[in-house]
Order: sequence, then structure tokens, then C-alpha cells
Amino acid sequence: MENELRYITGEPVHAGDRVQYNTTYATVVFVSDGTNEEFEPGYAEYSGSERGIIICDDDGEVTTLGDPDERLTFIDRGSDFSSNSA
Repeated sequence: MENELRYITGEPVHAGDRVQYNTTYATVVFVSDGTNEEFEPGYAEYSGSERGIIICDDDGEVTTLGDPDERLTFIDRGSDFSSNSA
């Protein structure tokens, strides 16, 4: 991604990443830089969304975010981020 979204620590954001948002653990299910996007299986309906990140917490609640900020902490690269990109 040319204008890829990055965590405040510098790692690029990818679909499948394990993150902590505030005090909640979640998985990045969709990420778009406005041109390119990646999504986890079951989240293709977000394709075409504007620049931003969508996470799904461990209880199944979906949250839409804009650009990453200090509330979003990268934990681990959870899955093969290149499997579902458009």
C-alpha cells in the first residue's frame, strides 16, 4: 500500500493483525489506505470503504476507526495478510 496505515510504533496495519484498542483485544478485519484494501474472510462487504480500519473484538463487536492513534496497539501479526487483498 502506497499510503499504508501504520501503528504509532511504525509497523504497517494488515488484516489479521491482533491488536489492543483501549483495553479491548481485537483482530483487524479490514484495512484500506483509500485505494488498496485487505480484509479477513467474512468481511468482504466492507470492500470499497473509505480509508480506515475495522476491528472485531473478542466478543464479536465491530468497531470502525480512522487512522491509527495511540489507543490502537499492535500485538502480533495474526494471519497471512496477503490472502485477501483488492
